[in-house]
Amino acid sequence: MVTVSTRPEPGSKMVLEIEVPAEEVARHFATAYRHVAERTKVPGFRPGKAPRNVIDRFVGRGSVLAEAIDHLVSDSYDAALIQSDVMPIDQPEVDIDPAAVVEGQAVTFTATVPVRPDVELGSYTDYPFGLEVPEITDDQVSQVIEELREQQATLRPIDDRTAQKGDLASVKFVGSIDGEPFEGGSADRMPLVIGDDRMIPGWEDNLVGLKIGESKGFDIGFPDDYRVEELQGKQAHFEVELLDLREKILPEVNDEFAASVGDVKTVDELRAEIRDAMVKRAEAEARHSLGDRIIEFASSNAKVELPEVMVANEIEIMKDELRSRLAQQRIGMEQYLALSKQTPEELSAELREPASRRVKTLLVLSAIAEKEGIDASDEQIDAEIGEQLERYDNDAKLREYLTSRRGRSYLRMTIRNRTLVDTLIDRALGTDVTTTPAPAGETEAAEPDATGATETGEPPEATESTEQPEESA
Repeated sequence: MVTVSTRPEPGSKMVLEIEVPAEEVARHFATAYRHVAERTKVPGFRPGKAPRNVIDRFVGRGSVLAEAIDHLVSDSYDAALIQSDVMPIDQPEVDIDPAAVVEGQAVTFTATVPVRPDVELGSYTDYPFGLEVPEITDDQVSQVIEELREQQATLRPIDDRTAQKGDLASVKFVGSIDGEPFEGGSADRMPLVIGDDRMIPGWEDNLVGLKIGESKGFDIGFPDDYRVEELQGKQAHFEVELLDLREKILPEVNDEFAASVGDVKTVDELRAEIRDAMVKRAEAEARHSLGDRIIEFASSNAKVELPEVMVANEIEIMKDELRSRLAQQRIGMEQYLALSKQTPEELSAELREPASRRVKTLLVLSAIAEKEGIDASDEQIDAEIGEQLERYDNDAKLREYLTSRRGRSYLRMTIRNRTLVDTLIDRALGTDVTTTPAPAGETEAAEPDATGATETGEPPEATESTEQPEESA
C-alpha cells in the first residue's frame, strides 16, 4: 500500500507525491531480477536460474535498477490514482531520482498529471424556451398511409401501351461523349422508376412514349455540379432500348387493406394508430431537441479553459468515428481524403472546432452533475455492461474493454450524463425528477448526442485513441 498526497498546480494539473514502502520496493527488485534473468542467456545457467550476483556482473546493476523503477512507478502510480480519486486526462510526468531507489528502502517520487479544468458555471436552469411538440396533421397521416400502399403495391406487366411516368422500366443504354464511350455510361439491363430522377435530370423523360423493344437516341448535358468531376458540364449522347415495362398497382384504402398492414379492423382505426405513433414520436423528438437546447444553453453560459490534450484526444476520437462510418461504406480513410481533397492535417484542423465544442459540453455536464449530486452507481454500470454484451453476443474484445477501468469510467460518464439531461428536462417540464436512468435501449432515440455517447448511443471501440487514461469529463 502506497502513501499519496496531492497538491494542485496552475494550468489544471495535479501533483501526486507517492511514497512506496520498503517491502514494495524489495518486491519490485525481485520482479526485475526474475525478468532480467529469464531473458538473459548466462553461460552455465538455465534461463531464469542465474543468481543475483551473476546477473549484476553479467548484465549490470543499472539494467536491473531501470527495470525495477519501471515496475515500481507503474504499479505505484495506479495504486495512487485509486487511493486519491484523481482522474488524469493524459499520461503523467514522473520525477524520480534513480540514486534514491535502493532495494529494501522506502522511496518517494512525484507524478504530475493534467486533470479536468475547473468550470465556471453560468445559468443552466432558467431557459428562455420550452418543449415544442409539432402538431400531427391529417395530411401527414395520409402520407404514411400512401407509403404503406407503396409497400403493398404489386407490379403488372405492360404490353398494351407506351411508357409513362411512374412505370417501372428496365432499359439497356450506351452513352458516349464526342463519340467515345465513358466509364459508367452503359448498362445491359438497368431497372428504374420513370420520374424518380435516378439518372441525370431529364434523362428519364426520354423514355416516356416508348414501347417495349423500341429504341431512342438523344443528347443531354451533365449538370455543372455532377458528382463525377470529369463529366461536369459535358454534353453526352445516349442510345436507349426499353426492355421491359411494368405498372405499379396500389391497393385501395379500405378495411381489408387496414387489417393487412396493422393490428386493426378498419381504416379509421388504422389512422388512429398511425396518429398515436406519430404523436409519440413527435413528443420523443421534441424532448430530444429540448435536451439539446438545454445542453447548448448551459454550455454557452459556462466558462472553461480547454486543455489542448483533451481537444487533441477528441479529434482522434472523431477520426475513429469517421473511420467506422466510412468502413460501413467500404471506403478507406486515404480514399476519403483523396475524394475530399484534404490532407490529414487539414482534416484535423476541420475537426478542431466541433471537437472543442464536444469537450466543453462534456466538461460542463460533468460540472453540473457534481453540483446536482448526480452520479452512476456500480449496479447501473454493471447493468449497462450486461446489456451491451447481450446486444453484441458477448463479444470478447468488447467485454475486455467495458470491464476495464477505462471502460467502466466511460460507462459511468455516459449513464451520469444521461441521467443529468433527463433530470434537467423533467425540471424544465415540471414533471417528476427521476435519478434512475432507463436502460440505454429505451432512451437512445431521445438522448442528446452530447451526453458522452457516440452517435449510435453505443460505447466507442476499444481502440488506442479512445482509451484515454481516465474519464476525460
